[in-house]
Amino acid sequence: MERMNKSLVTASSQAEGVSADYTVDRLSNVPPEVAHHILAFLDFRDLIRLGSVSKMCRVFSLSAPSLEVSSSEAGNRRQQLNLLNSIDRYMIHRGDDKIKHFLVDWSFSAGISEEVFRMMTWILIAVRCNVEVLELRLWAPELNRIESDGTVLELPSCVYRCESLRSLLIKTQTILKAPSVTCSNNLQYLKLTNVRMEDGFGKWISHSCKCIKELLLFDVRVRSFTVESSSLESFSFVSEYNNDLCHIGISGEKLTKIRIEWEFYKTSSGTTRSLNVSAPNLKYLKWIGNLLNYQNLGKFMCLEKAHIFLKHKGDDYDFDNAFEVLCSLCRVKVLILSEETTKVLLREGLVHAPLDDITYLSMHIMSLTDDLVPAMVSLLRGMPNLSTLYIKSYPSLHIGKPKACGFKSKYWKSHKLDCVHQLQDVSIALSTGYINNALELVRYILENASNLKQMVIFYLPRQSYVIGRVNKFKKISSAIVVFKERELNDDGVMGKSYHRVLNRLHWL
Repeated sequence: MERMNKSLVTASSQAEGVSADYTVDRLSNVPPEVAHHILAFLDFRDLIRLGSVSKMCRVFSLSAPSLEVSSSEAGNRRQQLNLLNSIDRYMIHRGDDKIKHFLVDWSFSAGISEEVFRMMTWILIAVRCNVEVLELRLWAPELNRIESDGTVLELPSCVYRCESLRSLLIKTQTILKAPSVTCSNNLQYLKLTNVRMEDGFGKWISHSCKCIKELLLFDVRVRSFTVESSSLESFSFVSEYNNDLCHIGISGEKLTKIRIEWEFYKTSSGTTRSLNVSAPNLKYLKWIGNLLNYQNLGKFMCLEKAHIFLKHKGDDYDFDNAFEVLCSLCRVKVLILSEETTKVLLREGLVHAPLDDITYLSMHIMSLTDDLVPAMVSLLRGMPNLSTLYIKSYPSLHIGKPKACGFKSKYWKSHKLDCVHQLQDVSIALSTGYINNALELVRYILENASNLKQMVIFYLPRQSYVIGRVNKFKKISSAIVVFKERELNDDGVMGKSYHRVLNRLHWL
């Protein structure tokens, strides 16, 4: 080993007359952990080439803890076959050196059965090498014809029994067969993308994944998914326009974060969709999509932040069912709502929702029109301790002058909102179109919010006249009023995610 670490002389350096004493193989002289960190930046082909430089470089190459093999390194079918052979030889000669991260990013060109067999062999070797993170991204034209040929991806059973495996990530447009094994594993992170899951997958997670902490499902196809876990801390389900899904059930005492983005185009006659959540210690909830037939959320007594962007079509869902959603958020402290959610969940004249603990409210709207003001009043009536109010409008050239805009500051004052006396920080972004309702709300807050410290008003380039109008309003407090100009596409005010989601939810 000592001789391996000595200086090596290359042919080129000898030709240039460089002394062997001064030509250093620097990689051989660094600690293994440093060398492995450097090798992590190489693609597989360069890693193979490095192994032919010296014996020590070959040792480093074959013991690299992070491996990424990708078919993109091959330009045509012949090159892809050569790459397959190179990977086969590398994995065989690797021995039992530990693999921390193994990524396979592969686009099948032809002979899918043979390539899948070879790939499964690599996975078996990775399991033997005590892999910790296994990531598979698999693509093939055949995998897109699932309905006709029933293509199924079945991983070796040893993957689900691997004691060293901590993270499993699978992205492939095919059916993912549920594991038949029920023995426990040490998996902590599971992410599935674009797969069609068998209904038994949730059962396997519930019974076998006793250490699972984070579960992410993106654009998966499944009719029903239910998981119960005593270790799960974070759950994400993102599926746009999925008409197949009918039920989601999630239960866990350690769950602190839930993200659900579930949208569908239409509801077929006789189709019932439901969401059942049991998470008594939940702290963060993000729910974007359609209002469902049934949603049983219980009461989140530890909830700190809720982000609710719901919509409904027609009169498919009764109000009492929708109102239960808001009641489930009774202890939340920070609440973010979209315009349509406010309209769906609240109606003028109804008993306000019990939201006494809310101190921060952010509303993302198209414009403060007449049909929104009463719902907003009903919402604020249930928030006596509100101290921060953000109204973030969505600037759009499609918003014209509404038919009516007649809610003066006297209307707000007539409802005797308790929260106005607690407000300290207010931010209002004006939209395009007619803005009188928004300015009247500004007037009401300035004239009645005795504890107000700061108000920020975002206006569009052609709305600079609002500065003069607002400065003429009376102020009951010594609050600072700040004016900031923004552009139509100002993501700094709205946030990119809200900008995208609001546009989708409003115009569908």
